[in-house]
Amino acid sequence: MMIYAHRGSSSTHRENSIAAFQQAMTDGADGVELDVRATSDGHLVVLHDRDVSRTTTGLGFVDQMTLATLQRFTTDEGESIPTLDEVIGLLAGHLHIDLEIKQAGTEREVLALLANHPAADWAISSFDWDILHVIRGIDAAAELWPLALVATDDLFVTARNLAAPAVALSAAAINADVLARCVEEKVSVVAWTVNDLDEAANLQRLGTAAICTDRPATMVQTLKREVSSRNGTDHLGTL
Repeated sequence: MMIYAHRGSSSTHRENSIAAFQQAMTDGADGVELDVRATSDGHLVVLHDRDVSRTTTGLGFVDQMTLATLQRFTTDEGESIPTLDEVIGLLAGHLHIDLEIKQAGTEREVLALLANHPAADWAISSFDWDILHVIRGIDAAAELWPLALVATDDLFVTARNLAAPAVALSAAAINADVLARCVEEKVSVVAWTVNDLDEAANLQRLGTAAICTDRPATMVQTLKREVSSRNGTDHLGTL
């Protein structure tokens, strides 16, 4: 089972920060999950909330600020909000990257930026499946993961239409029946967000392909003892 650092190693560093992504590499994660938004002047940044106030010293909405304004704010660790280009440059060639697009209208810009980083190994996920359909219309080969709270018929129809190799589901919604349906549909399952070791071990036994966790170091140290080393490229499109 692959282990993704949720917004980086966010149990030890501020989420979606350079420090959190560097720590994820140190922790031995297989990949990272991060969130993508755009500023008012079209720059892609890595931030979960539209409102910057929860994670930075600033106030206001990302899409109503220029990058220059946004980067005046800092996290509680003194870091500015990173650009997507900066983060991809850091992670390319090291970890698989799950880019969750939060903001419609950024699809072409995200793909163009990724094209500038040929060493990056990535997938794009979103709760807004229209975003994923836009991306599929631009790029026939992009790896896409529909995000959902629960497994529904609509989810599997969307996965088929997108030729998605995986779906990302809330861990609470995953059981043996759901995983059996996913086997029928020929999609892998990514579980989010899993911080309890017993829950992670159970998901691994059930056959979940990957978990997203705030605690990658703990999960790697515990769960990787139970699985053999994998050969080849470590991402869900090849499982």
